[in-house]
Amino acid sequence: MTHTISTSDAKPESGLCRRLQPFFFFLFLLCIAMTPTYVEAVEIAPHLHKNKLDNGLTVLVKETPGTKVATVQIWVKAGSIYEEKHEAGITHLIEHMIFKGTPTRAPGEVAGAIEAMGGQINAYTSYEYTVYHATLSSRNWGDAMEVLADAVLHSTFDAGELEREKKVVLEEIRMRKDRANIVLFQELMAKAYTVHPYRLPISGTAESVTAISRDDILRYMKNHYHPDNFTVVVVGDVRVQQVVDAVNSLMGGLAKNEARPPAIPREPPQKATRLFSLTEDVNQTQLALAFPGSAFKGQDAATLDVMTSILASGETSRLYTRLRNDTGLVYRIDGSAFTPRDPGLLEFTATLDADKLAPALEETLTEIFRMKRSKVSDEELDRAKRNLESDFIFNLERAEGQARVLGSFEFLTGDPREDKYLAKVRAVSKEDIQRVAAFYLRGEHLTVGTIAPLGTALNLNQAQLAKIIAKAEAAAKLGQPASQVDNAFLSGVHRFELKNGIRLLVRENHDVPTVSVRAVLPGGLRSETPATNGAFAFISELLPKGTQQLSAEELAKKVANMAGSLGGFNGKNTFGIKGDFLSRFTSEGLALVRDVLLTPAFAVAEAEKIRPELLSQLKNQEDSLPSLAFREFNKRLFMGHPYGLNAQGDEAVIRNVTVAELKRLYEEHAKPEALVLAVAGDVDAEKVKETVEALFSAWPMTPATKSQIRESVLPPDAPSGPDVISIVRDKQQVHIIIGFAGTTLSSEDRYGLEVLDTALSGQSGRLFTELRDKQSLAYSLSSFSLLGLDTGSFGIYIGTSPDKKDQAIKAVWQQLYRVLEEPLSEEELTKAKNVLISNYELGLQTRGNQALEMALNESYGLGQDFGNRYVHAIEQVDAATVRAMARKYILPSSYVQVTVGAAPSLAPQKPEAAPQSLAPAEAGAKVETEGVAPVQKPQTPPQPADADSSTQDR
Repeated sequence: MTHTISTSDAKPESGLCRRLQPFFFFLFLLCIAMTPTYVEAVEIAPHLHKNKLDNGLTVLVKETPGTKVATVQIWVKAGSIYEEKHEAGITHLIEHMIFKGTPTRAPGEVAGAIEAMGGQINAYTSYEYTVYHATLSSRNWGDAMEVLADAVLHSTFDAGELEREKKVVLEEIRMRKDRANIVLFQELMAKAYTVHPYRLPISGTAESVTAISRDDILRYMKNHYHPDNFTVVVVGDVRVQQVVDAVNSLMGGLAKNEARPPAIPREPPQKATRLFSLTEDVNQTQLALAFPGSAFKGQDAATLDVMTSILASGETSRLYTRLRNDTGLVYRIDGSAFTPRDPGLLEFTATLDADKLAPALEETLTEIFRMKRSKVSDEELDRAKRNLESDFIFNLERAEGQARVLGSFEFLTGDPREDKYLAKVRAVSKEDIQRVAAFYLRGEHLTVGTIAPLGTALNLNQAQLAKIIAKAEAAAKLGQPASQVDNAFLSGVHRFELKNGIRLLVRENHDVPTVSVRAVLPGGLRSETPATNGAFAFISELLPKGTQQLSAEELAKKVANMAGSLGGFNGKNTFGIKGDFLSRFTSEGLALVRDVLLTPAFAVAEAEKIRPELLSQLKNQEDSLPSLAFREFNKRLFMGHPYGLNAQGDEAVIRNVTVAELKRLYEEHAKPEALVLAVAGDVDAEKVKETVEALFSAWPMTPATKSQIRESVLPPDAPSGPDVISIVRDKQQVHIIIGFAGTTLSSEDRYGLEVLDTALSGQSGRLFTELRDKQSLAYSLSSFSLLGLDTGSFGIYIGTSPDKKDQAIKAVWQQLYRVLEEPLSEEELTKAKNVLISNYELGLQTRGNQALEMALNESYGLGQDFGNRYVHAIEQVDAATVRAMARKYILPSSYVQVTVGAAPSLAPQKPEAAPQSLAPAEAGAKVETEGVAPVQKPQTPPQPADADSSTQDR
């Protein structure tokens, strides 16, 4: 998989239109443009078409009839490896600048046009290519195509906009320096490569970005942004010939460019081990290993993917089993084959305690070197192949995922079809793995790197590393441990209530042969106290670690052999089990879910493996300044309420809680009448019902428990005045949260507040436009509206540099006062509502999200028609409602302000004077909303997406 930098904040801005720019870089193309000729769509696979226009531009179209979503992407063969030395970071900077205005669209209007259609627009840069993409309702794909083409072909690169966006990119570069894993990865690349440009950061350096001029950009665009380097990918409910005609009309007239791509230096063979050590302000030590690998087109790429899956993919992998389960030397370990355009790397990373570095490194290398000495088992080989194939199948659930697969395969191989790669995966033999292991996994080719807390002495030098490698090679020759050798969404919901009270929800969807199961129980953070904080996080990790019938290892292997996944999840209001399987394993998957729910092992040995991992996660929290800021914000806003506790738990509780206590707490909450079981995918609803009845019928109902679990928790009082706290950390950024008491999942206030949230923080929203684009005060910023069963929060988050902190806080308050005084414009209102409705549809593409949506709607008492009611409620929100909600919840006299980073001032930073309508006498008064439906939102989509990825409360 190719590493990319996702510039999710590289969004357009609004402002005065410069429609009469005297020059823009594509003028020369338009002057000599060819007249497009008719191009007939050519089918290369079922529903997949590939066409080459006369000017060399490639068009890929995949039809997915019946879906409501389409994604439009423009791929450009312009990545960081094609940059000259003085251009370092220019590709990434151009990606930021592409949305900054065209002759017919002012800065902000490109993103604004997509958002007005309810879509999402963004871009990212990789080593080999840049991708501009929009996902939205399929009925608007043509308009999205025109908007993206205009941005990519006709950007004006205004000098003033360029200087402002440089500041944003510089902030991003600084932000990346605060993230230990990114610092470690970049240094690993810099040491593993000596001449190839993979060694250089995609975003460039502060010095190189600062020096880039508009002329540099125009010259780079002329050399790289031409038809031969363009591939347009469209996936969704579209008509292929219409897409080809549209692309031909918009881009077929561009003239060819005969310029040859720059020569990429070939990396010489590595002849000796390389070592580096870093110390940073972090809490835990991280280890990284790399061996030279293969290019994606190389004959060994598929074999290396299978080999690294056996070694380091998931809890049944060799490294996880040995380093985490058997020896406890690491908290986390994983790895992958990085197979880009040119030869890549085999990478392995681990998190561990500094005093365990030497034994952990030796044991890791021993397991890696064993791949050369003995053949893998049939079970390991079959499981790795199934897992790699299932990764592709699950990727097909989203239009954007399908487009990304098509584009990457086209760029890396010249053929967008993944079936040839999968055929190579299926053909991998034990002998193939042993052959590539012997060729690639050689001690003299190894690069080792560490990043450790300041003041830590790791005592690892070249001589010691050589000894560790020699010992690992010797141990590998002794053989492998015996244990590892042979071992319209809502309209289709079916609701059943079983005799013991279990509520079963099934939604059939036969497009992709997968099934997702979500078992939801009330619990989570809301059911904890300071004395039990973290118990549900512990339970959710322990539940899938074995049953009374199967050990943790046996259960993990059974799931892996089904090419599936089975795990626990824990949220603010619920916890439970999530499972994803190929649909042919539906019955077996449901049986495993039953066993985990009804007969969990609660094994002490497994709990003692999990305990240090949870404690490690708590340490890692301290390394994430945004996480620290939000944790302190919740603690203060929700004082006395469980939502104010740490979602990951309290260190003393995690360290001291017993398995018997965890089991007792689980049994108090795990009752059939409290369980909601949701199944979505390629299934038959009646057959699922029969299966579930047979599996769960013996679980007896205990009605008295239900009311105890559902007992309400009184919400905390809103802050009585400004509550301002500063936490000092020696970092390069400052993270600020200014927030207020919000509303609940069941409140009608949620809808209007959600529209306000989206209007503030959308890509063309007020915050982004004013604070980032116009004033260059931040790289990352957003508003948020988080809902709970008893209370919620609404506020603003911003990450900025220390010297801009006070100015940023003042600017935030200016925007808050503005929404209190000025109603949203009709354009802002329409755009926000379109985004929310579209995001709701986009969020329900995966079976996992669909299952969780059904389960939580049922668990929260919202009903299975909530989706329809949500869409209708959003459509009915008007500007007066939004302003009323702003005045009801944004109270300048009652808020929490948290600053984390360089030492800030304790004084609240607000505009010099509040608007007249909010004079001090009434600033804290309750705002009446007579005649206005109270309103507010959850995150997008309104119910949480999947438990693994959603930021929404559960």
